[in-house]
Formats: sequence, structure tokens, C-alpha cells
Amino acid sequence: MPSVRALCLALSLPGNVVQQPVSQMAGKKNAAPPKKILFSKPFFLPFVSLCRFSTRISRLNLKTYDYIIAGAGAAGLSLAYYMAQTALKSCSVLLLDMDAKRSNDRTWCFWASGATAHDDIVCHKWHNLYFNGDRWQRGGQLGELSYQMIRGADFYDKMRRELECRPSFEFRQERVLSIEDCGEGAKVETTDAQYWAPVVFNSCLRPKLPPQPGTHFLLQHFTGWWIETEEDRFDPDSGTLMDFRTPQYGSARFFYLLPLSKRRALVEYTIFSPEKLQPHHYEEALQNYLKEQCGLNGYRVCERESGAIPMTDKVMPSKYSKHTINIGTYGGAVKPTTGYAFQNIQQQAKQLVAQLEAGEVLDSRLPQQPRFRFYDRLLLNILQYYGEEAKGIFCRLFRYSSVPQILRFLEEQTRLWQEIRIFATLPIITFLRAVVRVYISRPRSMRTMQPEKQKDVLPAMQAKRKTKKVV
Repeated sequence: MPSVRALCLALSLPGNVVQQPVSQMAGKKNAAPPKKILFSKPFFLPFVSLCRFSTRISRLNLKTYDYIIAGAGAAGLSLAYYMAQTALKSCSVLLLDMDAKRSNDRTWCFWASGATAHDDIVCHKWHNLYFNGDRWQRGGQLGELSYQMIRGADFYDKMRRELECRPSFEFRQERVLSIEDCGEGAKVETTDAQYWAPVVFNSCLRPKLPPQPGTHFLLQHFTGWWIETEEDRFDPDSGTLMDFRTPQYGSARFFYLLPLSKRRALVEYTIFSPEKLQPHHYEEALQNYLKEQCGLNGYRVCERESGAIPMTDKVMPSKYSKHTINIGTYGGAVKPTTGYAFQNIQQQAKQLVAQLEAGEVLDSRLPQQPRFRFYDRLLLNILQYYGEEAKGIFCRLFRYSSVPQILRFLEEQTRLWQEIRIFATLPIITFLRAVVRVYISRPRSMRTMQPEKQKDVLPAMQAKRKTKKVV
């Protein structure tokens, strides 16, 4: 029979007492007494093995896939769509979303010069775009560019048709509650079940952002009406990108008018500010604009849409966790100062699919020149804390630069000398003050303030400035 000590050594139990050999102590003066090691290193190995074994056991109770896409919006569906066009189409892919994705819940607009992957569902193109100031209008032909619109319902329908013919792609209408690493992959918990995959793509759960002093956060929030008139009132080939003929109330506010026919158009009221308004404020503003600026009294509101897009220079992490990749808004696909995201989402999806095919490390971050991040930070600072100055900036921008050049600049496709010419037409003092506020004398309270607290500061700052003007 083996001794108790032998069993302890074999099992690495607490009874395993190991002493240093006396021979190692010989010749040493004032040597310390032999050390007793109650828990040697092998003691932990059974527990590590047990943890790994329990992880494998827990995975047996989960339905597993090669990939899970948490969130089936533009980012999630685009990623699945491009995966289905490659050798990845044979992989098992699960898409999760709390919505059935069958209604026209949003509209995406973008500009392009050539063919795109979704030309078949573009509902309209505009070859002329205009900007309206208080007493003047600028704009005209876009040249090789065209401004395009895709309705959410058409996009969802195309994605559903493309993926339904792929038996390895599965969609489940379930709300995602959590995503956490589990062994060599990640576990996704929903309202109905739990799933596991080696790689998860997340577009529905907000990642935990580390403190980023000096960054900005506000919203581009809007309400839109799809209207029909009884007479021909619109030019379907010309759209209004920005119409600033409306009170600003201390923040950037403008209208957006896109005709789809001579009697049908989308009109939106858009605001850049830290917090949204009450619904009736948007409705009243739309009514006044259609009556006073467009001269419309007899029209019918066919559909309504509303939303809020985050505008921030915070760096979005590429990963939600070790085995989860952020995509879409949470993957940094939204242009901070404009809110445009559709084309960036397509580029991000293609980039990830190429990385998957090549077996590379997954990185959803899109390449960006540092100078454009610098431009975004300055404009966000002005929009957040001095929003009433935005109207003058946009008016000068469109008054002295062509619309195609502005669109290229917003797309970050211009050269430095072109950007210098654009900034030469803008109120340079306004931007120099923003440089000082952002990089030199930024107030400490603004430097460390969280987004929810910034919402309370802005109205107070604006009220203070208005009071000074009255006095």
C-alpha cells in the first residue's frame, strides 16, 4: 500500500509538505530553517484541468456555430452578405436581432462615383445638390458623383433573399443580453437560449470605453416625413443637402429635402446637440418649414422616421472582448462630424471578410489619416460648446467651395493642399479658438466630464452667453 505522503505527492493535495534537502543548507552560516511548502506548483494543475474540463462540458450544452453576428442591422447584414459571396459561405453563421427587419425603419444616403454592390436597391439618385443660406443658394451638378438613397425595407429584403438560399446561414429573432468569453471562443446569451462560436461580431452591445480625456460626444438627431402633394412641386433630380433657414437656438439646426418624384419627397429636421428634443418640437419645425420656406399647405404625411446618430471622437475599440469584434457604430464606422456610415460599413465588412479568408488577425478599425481626426475634433468642439457658430461655418464652406469638392473632403479623399484651400474660406479665428480649447486651455471640468453630464452644461453655457448679449 502506498504511503499517505506518496498519495499527497501524486495528487498534489494540501498534505504535500516539501522540505529543502539538508545538503543544500550545508556550509551556510546562520542558515534559515528548512522551508515548508504546503502548496507546491503541481497542486494547482488539477484545478486548471478541472476548469478547462468544465468549460468543455458547458459548451456541450450550447449550440455552436463557426461565427455569430450579434445585431442584424446594416453592419451585421452587410458582413453576412459579403461572407456569403466567398468561400466562407460554407461556414455556419448565426445572425441575432430583436427585430424581424421587415419594416422601413430607416433610410441610408451616401454618394458614389461608380457602381456599388447595392445598385439594384437604390431607390433614387440625385445629380444636383444645393445648400440654402438665409438669402442665397449654392450648389449644382455633382459631376461624376451622384447622391443615392437606400430604404431600409429594400435593404433588409435583399439581405434576406441572399441569405435564405444559404442553408448554413441562420437568423433568429432574439434579443442579445450578453457576450462573454468562454474557452477558445465567446458565449452569446439571448432571451431564449445560449450560443457559442470561436468568433463573435458585435454591433448591438455598447463596448466599455476607457476614459478618454478631451473627447467630445453629441447626437445628430432627426425626424423625417415622407410627404405627397396634390400638384407637381418638386424637381426629382435636385436635392437640398442643408437648408439653414430656421432658428438655431444655440445649436446647429437645418432641413434636408430629397424629392423622389414631382409630388413625393423626404423632408427631415436635423439637429447637432448633446440631447434630443421632445417629439412635438420636431413636428412643429417641419410644419413651419414646409409652409414658410416651401410654400406647401396641402400635403399628406405618408410615413415618419426618426433617429439619433452618435457624433464622437472617442476611439472605438476593435474588440468587445478577446473573441468578439466590434462592427458598425461600435466599430467606429460612423464619420464623427457628419453621421454618414453606410459606405464605411461596406468597407469595414469587406475588410473583415478579406482578413477571415487570409487567416489574418481580425481588426475592424478603418484606416484614417491623423489630420482628418484633427479636423473632426475641432469641429466637434465647436458643435458641442458653440453650436450657434456652426451655421456660419457651413455657409462659408458651401458658398466658396463646390459641392463635389466638399463631398470628397467629407469622404477624406482630398489632398492636403485642397484642404488648405477649403480652410482658407472658413472663419479661421473660430477654429484657432477651438485649437486652444482642445489642446491648450481646455477647462478641467470639460476635460474629464462624462457625456451625460455634458448635456447639462451646454444649455447653461448658452444661457449665460445669451444673458451677456441682452445686457
